[in-house]
Amino acid sequence: MMDSKQQEKFNRHVLRIDNLDRGQKGVLEHIDELYQLFPDKDGLTPQELKAYIQKKNPVKDTSYTSAIIDSSMDQEIGPEITQTLLEVLVERHMATKVMAVCSPIVSNQVSGKFHEVLEVYEEYEDLIQLNSRADSLIDCDMTFQDAISYRAQDSGIKWPISVLNRCIGGVEPSLGVVIARPDTGKTSFILNCLAYWATQVAGTGRQLLYCGNEEGIIGLKARFGVSLLGWETEEAEKRASDFGRLVSQKGGDAVRFHGGIRSTRDVETLIKRYEPLVVVADQIGKFKIPGRDTEGPAGLAEVYGWFRGKSQEYNTMVVGAAQADIKGHDIEWLNMNHINASKTDVPGELDWGIGIGMLYKAGLEFTRFINVFKNKMKYGRKGQSQVTFNPERCRYKG
Repeated sequence: MMDSKQQEKFNRHVLRIDNLDRGQKGVLEHIDELYQLFPDKDGLTPQELKAYIQKKNPVKDTSYTSAIIDSSMDQEIGPEITQTLLEVLVERHMATKVMAVCSPIVSNQVSGKFHEVLEVYEEYEDLIQLNSRADSLIDCDMTFQDAISYRAQDSGIKWPISVLNRCIGGVEPSLGVVIARPDTGKTSFILNCLAYWATQVAGTGRQLLYCGNEEGIIGLKARFGVSLLGWETEEAEKRASDFGRLVSQKGGDAVRFHGGIRSTRDVETLIKRYEPLVVVADQIGKFKIPGRDTEGPAGLAEVYGWFRGKSQEYNTMVVGAAQADIKGHDIEWLNMNHINASKTDVPGELDWGIGIGMLYKAGLEFTRFINVFKNKMKYGRKGQSQVTFNPERCRYKG
């Protein structure tokens, strides 16, 4: 850790290990402080470090601290060996935490605590990623001409409503949210989008993923098929065998439906399994990050941030479904201020946002108001459109 590059890469991980020897941890903290004071230094000598520690914390007997520093200088250790040693240290540290969870269970002192082992494992996965943030930064050496040409491209997968194609463009890796008041057609809108996308990816091997934690998954899958074919529910029920065959023929099997999911861990497992073009998170605010407090606006923002990170990591578009708050009742154009239980942190995580408004007036029962209230995508445009909603066919038109 005396070398500035190794210190930058590894020190922050070692300092997170709570059962590290106190003396060793103190020396590492002082190394960190020195590099913050002198960021241009490429390395530290033992004499410089000893002098700094003694000046900051004067003691008569310096032998203990000196021994720690001197032992670290006995041989030259490169980054590969350092990483291996740290991985071993992390494994021992996490194994100790697992034993602390399991020992009371084995001795019949407690029960219902085994899930904490999974939380420890997630902490292990986080610690074991020893590359510093700087290692993952990408230098864009693309020319300006190539950059604008690249931006003009998209997946070619279009939305079922024209205003969304004009504003957002094609389906691309991003995090977006669809908000609406309860029972106004939010889930139907998302199912309509999935059905429209499924017909476009049919035969390509690409898949779409629906992760739900609220409505019954069987009913949702049936409504998806209704939307895909444009049939009314009664007709689909009467022609069940034809219904199933035709849904498959039109690409319906490209969509994977999973219900009862509340943990982001399960969502990521499914993303790894299917490598989907699109992931629907319904309701996005009800997913929990294991080991984290996701209550309140700050916790909600952390959930959105998690999904945003995964959209980039796995090259997928995440479509979150969220309730609009009471202020969004009986108005046309919902916006980011209507996202339930959120403040500025949640809208800040979004690449795009769609509001579905409804007016409770005679003659407007099947009219919805689509508002693209946030857009950092291809065109960056915001837009609005009045559309027609057919709940029997689970389709929007406009």
